[in-house]
Amino acid sequence: MKQSKKILTEKQRIEELFTVANQLFSAAKTLSEHHTAEIKRNMVDAISYAKTLANEDKVHLKSLQDALLTETTKRIAGYQVKVKSMLDEVDGKPVDKHLKQARTALADWRKDTKNKVPNATVQLGQLTQVLADIGAKALKEGHKLVHSAADKAVKNLKKRAKKENKKVKKAVVKKVATTKVAVKKTVAKKTAVKKSTIKDMPSS
Repeated sequence: MKQSKKILTEKQRIEELFTVANQLFSAAKTLSEHHTAEIKRNMVDAISYAKTLANEDKVHLKSLQDALLTETTKRIAGYQVKVKSMLDEVDGKPVDKHLKQARTALADWRKDTKNKVPNATVQLGQLTQVLADIGAKALKEGHKLVHSAADKAVKNLKKRAKKENKKVKKAVVKKVATTKVAVKKTVAKKTAVKKSTIKDMPSS
């Protein structure tokens, strides 16, 4: 009974780890898409800024700077909202060290990038990597448990097979011993019958 309970617990843990890994990979993928979009947008903004700078139009340059800062701030606020929803998703779930690490990483990113636009894009990429790494660790742990469970199952099968073989051998030995005794008794009876027959035969 204890063994089956242990197997059930291991199975639940494996499923939990794979779920956590998938969740973190999904979050990392979403963040990666945002990060890529942000890099592309920054490149477009940088080209626009460089062109304005080349024209030495200070008035236009100042208005462009303000416009770019406003747009970037809006986008970062949007990422803040998305990261908050990711944080809400992993909150209240069973306490798992991988989810705990993910929660910390997400919370730290929100704290570090609040009203700090220049660092937000770089840190978004770092957060993506962190979540992907944590997901990979959860997946690795899950695979390790799967292999461990498989090894235990093989060992248990071998033990059962050995026990069965011993039972079969004992049964065979017992049967052979019983057969030998029966044969000896039969031979002894036949010998006794022969002797008896010889004694009873009339002498010529």
